[in-house]
Amino acid sequence: MHIFYDYQIFCLQQFGGISRYFVELAGRLSVYSSALTTTILAPVHINNYLDGSAVPTIGKKVPSFPGRHRILPTINQLASNVILRGQKPDILHETYYSATSLAVKVPRILTVYDMTHERFPAQFQGADRAIPQLKAKAIARADHLIVISYSTRDDLIAYLGITPDKITVIPLASAMEKPAGNPGRHSQRPYFLYVGLRGGVKNFQRLVTAFSQSPRLRADFDLICVGGGAFTAEELSLFKALSVSNQIKHLGADDNLLTSLYAQAALFVYPSLYEGFGLPILEAMRCGCPIACSNTSSMPEIAGDAAMFFDPNDEEEIRVVMESTVQSPETLDLLRARGYEREKMFSWDNCVRQTAELYRRQV
Repeated sequence: MHIFYDYQIFCLQQFGGISRYFVELAGRLSVYSSALTTTILAPVHINNYLDGSAVPTIGKKVPSFPGRHRILPTINQLASNVILRGQKPDILHETYYSATSLAVKVPRILTVYDMTHERFPAQFQGADRAIPQLKAKAIARADHLIVISYSTRDDLIAYLGITPDKITVIPLASAMEKPAGNPGRHSQRPYFLYVGLRGGVKNFQRLVTAFSQSPRLRADFDLICVGGGAFTAEELSLFKALSVSNQIKHLGADDNLLTSLYAQAALFVYPSLYEGFGLPILEAMRCGCPIACSNTSSMPEIAGDAAMFFDPNDEEEIRVVMESTVQSPETLDLLRARGYEREKMFSWDNCVRQTAELYRRQV
């Protein structure tokens, strides 16, 4: 069986969770079974994960450039349809959402990651506002849907009326390696760790406000933020107004540094209003980092008993949970132990096996 993955996410992302998911999945499927062959069809892409990957890829990487979101999809669709005339895929797995698809008459699989745009439309501007319409068209032409959590499945049913028998839940896994040895220190003081984008539903401002309202936390801890780009002028102004400029730091980090940051953090805090899965929760568990996170959407499903939960809309509750957790060594040890055990539920072996079984059912 030959599975083709289309170009969509690879011409949109240099880095990112979705493109990494497909590179990992495609690479591991061919190892899992000699009866499975995978190819990523991305004629002109900007994705860094494809560089050096063992996954067979039809395409060439180009530097990222302004306007790529408008230009590359059109180029890739035309080129892909020409290339596919000489190929014989058994499955087409679409990697993101578009109004039209490639011209092959084979079963189509689509992975749906979340329903953020449908649940929080006011958070998006420009081209992002069209994603719900593009997603609905992609879902309508798909023969079957993969979702990454039961929370996303329930949202898909509620918002688009999709029948449950068209949906299979296959949770994600983490490709992050567990930290080895004794990592160097990254801060002179204990720190809370925040990972990822910070705008919109990520709810970062409430985390900063909750942190600033605790004299104890401000006196004893820093807040280290990883990824999401440098702090904006608006964020820096907020830090100054709350008198926490010296306690909040930003780092760019590769996987090696990030695993070390997780391993040393006093607490990983994830205040998002909504997540389709919440991969940083899984990364934190894998690295032995205690977790405090929101009690909404998929996060309780993923974290289970390995996290302390709070209402992400309640800054006082966020503060109380952060304070009470780091003040209890017993709680921190328990969260670490539970995290190590729970993380085992979300393995690449499970993800690959379930995806392979789904592909076989479609042909």
